[in-house]
Amino acid sequence: MNLQRLKRSIYPPLSADPEKDVSIKLLYGLMYITFTVAVLYRIIHPLISEKPKNVYYSFYIIPTAVIICHLLAKSGRVKLGSNIMIFLQWLALCIVSMREGGVYATSFSQFMIIIVLASLILGQGGALFYALLSFFTGLLSIYLKSKGMIPAPSFPTGEWSAFIGNSVGFFMSWILMKFGLSGLFKIREELSRAQIHAKLGGITLNLETKEVTLTKEYRIMLGDKTAKGSVTILMDRFLEKYVEGDDKERIVSILAEGAKHFNDPSYSTEFIFKAKGDDGKTRYILAKGKYKDSIIGYGTGQDITEKHIAGEEIKASQELFSKVFKLSPYATSISNFEDGTYVDINDGFIELLGFTRDEAIGRTSVELGIWLSSTEREFFKEKIIKDGFLHNEEVTFRTKDGRYLQVEFSTRFTVIDGERRMINMVKDVSSKKEAEKLKILNNEISAQNELIEKQKTELESALAHLQKTQNQLILSEKMASLGQLVAGIAHEINNPIGVIRAANESVKSHFDRVLDRMQEAASVLENLGNEAKIEFQTLLKKGRAYQEIIPPKVVRAKTKILESRLKELGILESRNLAEGLIEAGLEAALEDFPKLFTGEKIQQVIQYALDEIQASRSSKLVDMSVDRTSKIVYALKNFSHFSNGGPKAPVDIRESIDTVLTIYQNQLKSGIEIIKEYEAGIPIVPGYSDDLLHVWTNLIYNAAQAMGFKGILKINVGNREKDKICIKISDTGPGIPESIQERIFEPFFTTKAPGEGSGLGLDIVKRIVENHGGTIGFETSSNGTAFLVILPQ
Repeated sequence: MNLQRLKRSIYPPLSADPEKDVSIKLLYGLMYITFTVAVLYRIIHPLISEKPKNVYYSFYIIPTAVIICHLLAKSGRVKLGSNIMIFLQWLALCIVSMREGGVYATSFSQFMIIIVLASLILGQGGALFYALLSFFTGLLSIYLKSKGMIPAPSFPTGEWSAFIGNSVGFFMSWILMKFGLSGLFKIREELSRAQIHAKLGGITLNLETKEVTLTKEYRIMLGDKTAKGSVTILMDRFLEKYVEGDDKERIVSILAEGAKHFNDPSYSTEFIFKAKGDDGKTRYILAKGKYKDSIIGYGTGQDITEKHIAGEEIKASQELFSKVFKLSPYATSISNFEDGTYVDINDGFIELLGFTRDEAIGRTSVELGIWLSSTEREFFKEKIIKDGFLHNEEVTFRTKDGRYLQVEFSTRFTVIDGERRMINMVKDVSSKKEAEKLKILNNEISAQNELIEKQKTELESALAHLQKTQNQLILSEKMASLGQLVAGIAHEINNPIGVIRAANESVKSHFDRVLDRMQEAASVLENLGNEAKIEFQTLLKKGRAYQEIIPPKVVRAKTKILESRLKELGILESRNLAEGLIEAGLEAALEDFPKLFTGEKIQQVIQYALDEIQASRSSKLVDMSVDRTSKIVYALKNFSHFSNGGPKAPVDIRESIDTVLTIYQNQLKSGIEIIKEYEAGIPIVPGYSDDLLHVWTNLIYNAAQAMGFKGILKINVGNREKDKICIKISDTGPGIPESIQERIFEPFFTTKAPGEGSGLGLDIVKRIVENHGGTIGFETSSNGTAFLVILPQ
C-alpha cells in the first residue's frame, strides 16, 4: 500500500486533454533530464576540475526547481510550476556565470538551453522573454566586471573541464530538440488517429498538372489499410479507380466551377459522390474544399455512408408515414406545437369534422371551434409538455355543422423539417358510448330483477316461517299478534311486487326494441335543428325528473284539453300523446317547447321522448317498490325473531316503534292518522329488543282496536324525568270503563269476544316493562286512553 502511494506521488499527473497530456509528458521528460544532468555535473565535474566546492552550490537550485514544479503540477497548477522551474534553472546558471566571469564563463552559453526549454514548455513568448533576459544579463555582467563588482574570468586549466561544460550544452540541446520533436510527432499521430476514427482525410488538387494528392488518412478511408503516407495520382486515374457512374462527369464540372470563384473567400465547394474503395466496398463521400488560387485546391473527404443510408431510410419512412397519414380512417392532423395551427389534415379529418383542407390549414382548432374552449386545449397542452404524449383522452369536439361528438383524442410530439409538431388522432366513440350506456342500464335492470327475485324468495320464506310458527305460538299472547299480521303483510308485499312486475314489463319492452329505437333516435335527431335539440333534451330532463302520480280523473280532464290542441296541429294519435304528456307533468309542452311541435315528424319526436320518459319512470317505480319491500322484510325479520333472555343489548326506541308501525301499516293506513312526536337526542337504552317489540305491538294494536281502526293514534317519546325515557301511546277511542280499570293488567282478564284474545296481553306487557326496570300506567277518559311506559336509560 505504501509503495503504491509512493508511485502515485512520483508519477506525472494525467489529463483527458490529449494536447495537454503531451505537454505534461514533455515537461516531465525535461524535468528528469535536467535533474539527472545537474546531479551528474555536480558529481563528475569536481573530479576533473580544480574549482572550489562552493562554486557548485548554485546547482542545488536545479533539483529544487524540479521538485517544486512536480508538487505544483500534481496539485493541478502545471503552468505555474513550469514557470518557476525554468526561472530557477535560469537563476542557477546566472549565479554560476556571474561567479565565473560573466559572458566569458562556459555556463553563460548554456542560457541557450534555457531559451530552448522555455520555447518547448512556455511557447514563443516565454522563449523571447528568456532570450532578452539572458541578453541583458550578459550586458550587466560586462558592466559589473568593468566596475570590479564581479571577479575576472577564471579560465579552466584543464581541457576536460571545458570539454564537459560545453558537452553538457551540446547534449542538452539535442535532448531538448528530441523531446520537442517527439511531442510534435505525437500530436500529429493523435490528429491522424482522430481523422481515421472520424473517417476523414485530406486531398489536394492541381488543375495545371491534373493531379490529386491523397493523404494517408484519405487512403485509409477508401479502404487501403496498408497506407503509410500520402500519394499523388492523375485526376483521371482517381476518377476511374475511386468514383462510380455518372458522378465522374459531375465532379469534373463542380471542380471547374469552383475554380472560377477562387477570388471569393466565402465560396466553397461541397458535394457528395459514390466511391468504390480499395477493399471493394461502396462508400458515400462528402467532399468539401476551397481553391488557394486558380490552380491549387485543397479540401477534405469524409465517409458518410452510414449517415447517407440512414437518410435514405428516413426518406422511405417519411414516404410510408405520408401514405399511412392519408389513408388512415381516423381524423388525423399535424399541427404546430406553439400556436396549434394545422399544417396538414387527412381525408378522415375532413369526413369526421366537416372542414376542408383550405378551411383548416393555417388555422387553429380553437379558431375553427373544434375545442369547446381554449382553456380545455391549454390543459391538455400542459399535460403533453409533462408526459410527452396523450393517449385516448375522452373529450367533446364540435363539428363544422355544430354537432357535438364524443371522441378519443391522442397526440404525440415529433420534429418535422426542424420544427416541433404534434401528430393528432381523433376517433369517434359516440356510438360506442351509447352502446356502453345501454349495456350498463341493462345490467342495472338485470341486477334489480335478481334483487327482486332474491327479496321475493326471502319474503316467501319469512311468510312460510310466520305461518309455521303461528300454529305453535297461538296459545301465547306474545305470538298471537302474528296471526293478525299475516294477511296484512301478504297484501303489503303483493302491492310493491305488482308494481315491480308491471314496471319491469314496461322496461323489458323498452329494451327489447333497443335496435329499432336506435334507428328511430337517429331518424328523429337527424331532423332536429340545434334549438330543437336543446328543447328535446330539456323536455327529457323535465319528464324524467317529474315523480308525482296524477289522479286518473284529473288526467282525463287535462287530456281532453291538450288533445284538442294537438289535433289542431294535425298530429296523429293525439290522444295517446296528450295522455302521455299529462302523466309526465308536461301539460305546458306546447308553450315550453314550441320548436318540437313544428316540422314533419312531430308525432315521432314526441312519442320517442315519451317512451324514454316512461322507461325512466318505470325504473324509478322499481326502485321505490324495492325500497318499500326492503323495509317490510327488515321489519318482519326484527319482528319474527325473539330472544330467550341473555345479556341486554342497546335498543333504539324510535326504530323499535317504527318497526311495529311498518308491520301494521296495512291495518292502520285506511282509517287511522298517526302522529309521532319524537324529541331530539333520545339515547339508546339497554334492553331486549324482541320483548320491547311485543310491548309496542300490543299497545298500538289495542289502541287501534279500541278506536275501531278509525281515529288518531299519537306516539310521544321524550325525557320527562332525569335518566329515564317516557313513551306515551294515546288513542281517541271511548276510553276504559271505570269498573274494569283496576283489572286490565290481571292475567286472563279480557273484554274481547271469545277467540279474539287470551287476556294475557297487558299482563305480559307489564312483566316485560318491569323486567327492564321500568313502569307502565294509563290515563283514560271518554276522549280516549293513553298508556305511559317509563324505562331507565
